[in-house]
Formats: sequence, structure tokens, C-alpha cells
Amino acid sequence: MSKHFNYDLFNKILEILNGRKLTGYEVYKFLQSEGIITSKRLVYYYLSIGLKKGYLKVETVDSVGKYSWGEVATKKYYSRLDQTNPPSN
Repeated sequence: MSKHFNYDLFNKILEILNGRKLTGYEVYKFLQSEGIITSKRLVYYYLSIGLKKGYLKVETVDSVGKYSWGEVATKKYYSRLDQTNPPSN
């Protein structure tokens, strides 16, 4: 069984990341603020597709502090590789 691919949502995620570095959660919150109902899981799924297809890149940043799980928190920031040619149906 294959998943239905929502090109409109995927292109919206790419549009949000134009000129920005955002975490997956920040992308999710941005979509919510624009009234787009989706799940965090689906946002991360489309981010992974964007990485595999070469539309996105990811930068990993470690933050040192006191967290409940330890002293280091790792954040992944996503950004666009190529600002042109969004995928189409």
C-alpha cells in the first residue's frame, strides 16, 4: 500500500523553507498559523522525502545545557538546496 503524496503540502513546506533554516517543529507551527491542518509526523515525513530527493539539506546543531535527558540537545535545521523547480503532480 502506498501513501498518497500531497504535492500542495510538500510545495508549501518548500515555500516556507525558502531563505530560512527551520526545525521540523517550526515548519509544523508555521503551517498551523496559516490554517493548514496536518500532523507533525506528516511534516517530518515530507521533510525526509525532501532530503532524499535533493530539495532540502539539514544542519545539525548541538546545544549544551541542563536538560531532563542530559546535557546536550541536538536540533536539526532544514533549508532549501535549490530555490527553483518545485515538484509537480
